[in-house]
Amino acid sequence: MQLNHLHICVQDVAAVSSFFVNHFGFDLRETRGRNGFAVLTGDNGFVLALMRLPFETAPEQAYPPMFHVGFLVADEALLDSTHASLVAAGCDPSAIERMRGSRRFYCKAPGGLLIEVGHEPEA
Repeated sequence: MQLNHLHICVQDVAAVSSFFVNHFGFDLRETRGRNGFAVLTGDNGFVLALMRLPFETAPEQAYPPMFHVGFLVADEALLDSTHASLVAAGCDPSAIERMRGSRRFYCKAPGGLLIEVGHEPEA
């Protein structure tokens, strides 16, 4: 079984779409409404659907604590270049940390969605 898509509600669909396009290689395939809905595709045909949060929902109430989207990159050079790209864009990623042989860092997409980027060495 393969994970086909992820549907996430965000405050600003256009800003989060741009974040995933510019820093994580997604392609914007479709938008609907006025900043209401976007469909992005990533590696292996993965679909990321973004929908605007209902107006009465505060961003901090949208997801449970520690909810995040995680990316695994193929090599350490890509981890380093992604981190540098986010720093240059003013996204304020955490420092890269080592944990049990892996390396990872965290950052927040526009609106506060937590993103993890990691590299696992081959076993």
